[in-house]
Amino acid sequence: MTGRPRDTSIDERVLAVTRELLVEVGWDDLSVRLVAARSGVGRSSLNRRWNSKAELVLHAILGESPDMSPFSGTDLAGWIAWVVRGSHQLFSRPDVSEAVPGLLLALRENAAMRKALWDGFSGPAIELFAARGYGSESVAKAVLSMAAGAALFTTTVAADDDSPELQQQLVRLLSDALGVSPAE
Repeated sequence: MTGRPRDTSIDERVLAVTRELLVEVGWDDLSVRLVAARSGVGRSSLNRRWNSKAELVLHAILGESPDMSPFSGTDLAGWIAWVVRGSHQLFSRPDVSEAVPGLLLALRENAAMRKALWDGFSGPAIELFAARGYGSESVAKAVLSMAAGAALFTTTVAADDDSPELQQQLVRLLSDALGVSPAE
């Protein structure tokens, strides 16, 4: 026996409202109840789709799966540049900025969610990295870690020094470490 088809417009509406509420009220005051009320969707529908506020927020800010289109047809230099700039763009978004402190705590407490997030970030990129013969899985994971870590650090702690020049320097450093000319 099958149920009704899943209404994808509910997901879209809920995820958009979640992003809006993150900016309006922040992580601490965001609740599944508030998202349900604002989006006009029952809490039970939200609870069937997402197990926790953290899962809902992750899905709202990152999507169901990573967008790999920027990697399409790129070389190693382009891959590095995209990882640095893409990570920075992600952590610079107001909704992500509001979500990060609470998500870090939630991820520390939930190993399964932490693993799923890392696999979602690293898995497709590692496949692309390896398919082009750029090196080992550990090299790809190191580049992702350095780029994302640098983006998180510069958008939160070193915000006064955050600049396109700093991003370009990160691209140069990672490119030099891997022996490629940075993408322009």
